[in-house]
Amino acid sequence: MNRRDFLKFGLRGIVVAGLGKGFYNTTSEQVELVRTSVKIRNLPAALQGLKIGLMTDLHASFIVSSETIRSAGRLLMAENPDLVVMTGDFISGSTKFLSGSVGQFKHEHLSKCVEALAGLQAPLGIYGVLGNHDFWSGVESVETICETFARQIGMVWLRNRSVTLTRGGASFHLLGVDDYWEPSCSLAAACKGAGTDGIRILLSHNPDINDEIFLLRERIDLVLSGHTHGGQVVVPFLGQPVMPSKFGQKYRAGLVRDGDRQTYISRGVGCLLAPIRLNCPPEATVLTLT
Repeated sequence: MNRRDFLKFGLRGIVVAGLGKGFYNTTSEQVELVRTSVKIRNLPAALQGLKIGLMTDLHASFIVSSETIRSAGRLLMAENPDLVVMTGDFISGSTKFLSGSVGQFKHEHLSKCVEALAGLQAPLGIYGVLGNHDFWSGVESVETICETFARQIGMVWLRNRSVTLTRGGASFHLLGVDDYWEPSCSLAAACKGAGTDGIRILLSHNPDINDEIFLLRERIDLVLSGHTHGGQVVVPFLGQPVMPSKFGQKYRAGLVRDGDRQTYISRGVGCLLAPIRLNCPPEATVLTLT
């Protein structure tokens, strides 16, 4: 074997090994439980230690197994969260930037997804917002997703609105908006019902909602998001080659601070386009307020 053939053989081997590792990283055994403490100014004593279980970007489809989704749910339930929140892209019905049109919604994937999450429960409830792929799949798909999750696991949908939750005599406001890329997204409407005298936690599929928060000068203590998949394929020293965010790598993953406001971006559970994750395992998250 000459030097050129040796290099070609070696490069192919690296590619094959990388793809194999990338596929393995998407399996149920690789879902990582991430525990994160979030310090919030003026947090009432009764809310100290409040646990929020976060799941996002399930992308139920033929490339994301129901066992991977079930594994993420089990990891959360083992932590006994006070509430569970889910921040969109429950399905992978359409990839609008490639197809230019609404994709075909397959109910079988949604059914398997909801069945995999049948064990979810929390004292303060389960709350959700929708992601871009949910909307890209069409109005009927959105209605089906909302109805199915509400009926089967008791999901409370926060579509540009808020609820006030209480633990130990102390209250906080949980807000939610439609996907930031959708015309229906209204942070103003979500904030209207949330008092200004308590902690405000916002659910938004896309972390770019921070731009709207800044423009409206609304006080939000914590934003919980997904959308980026943490990069899904992360190149060492470079990050994700293409980021679906106007802020570049800033809101790729983890806890990001903007003054007194913090945003947590989960890497998500599923994957998009191909069952591959590199340097970016799937994630179920428990955030503890301090």
